[in-house]
Amino acid sequence: MDEIQTARADLQQATERVLHLVSLTPDEHLFWKPSASARSIGEIVAHTAHALKNILGQLQGTPFPPANSTEANPLFLEHDRQFADRTTLLEYFRTHRDNYDQYLAALTSDDLDVIATLPFGLGQAPVRFFMKAGADHTASHIPQIEYIQTIYGDHDWHTGF
Repeated sequence: MDEIQTARADLQQATERVLHLVSLTPDEHLFWKPSASARSIGEIVAHTAHALKNILGQLQGTPFPPANSTEANPLFLEHDRQFADRTTLLEYFRTHRDNYDQYLAALTSDDLDVIATLPFGLGQAPVRFFMKAGADHTASHIPQIEYIQTIYGDHDWHTGF
């Protein structure tokens, strides 16, 4: 499997796992938070979708404005709180997943050496090294979703999807 197909497969695996876990989350727990400072499962999903949008913009040459994660986090939290229903949340997630996948599908081998500017002053890197950031970021939030599920009493591992 080539690099682009691997990136697409990783994106599909991470996003399908998120969608699977959300499908098993009851409505009363989708936007429930275990503490005031925590994100809900819905907010985590909104965050991952917004990150897919932002990373895609960076891959396409649009710099990410916040200088660091400390500056970005309040913006992320404000953004993520605007979602209040499953349908809108899932449409948003699927749209940004699909946009990211379409970008990956259109890449050529020449595109992989184009230099992209990384977020938070991390410098620059060829697209080939940055194109998996969306999948990696999404996957990094899956354990948070799973942990919140255990807090409200769902101790099933939900494997085998």
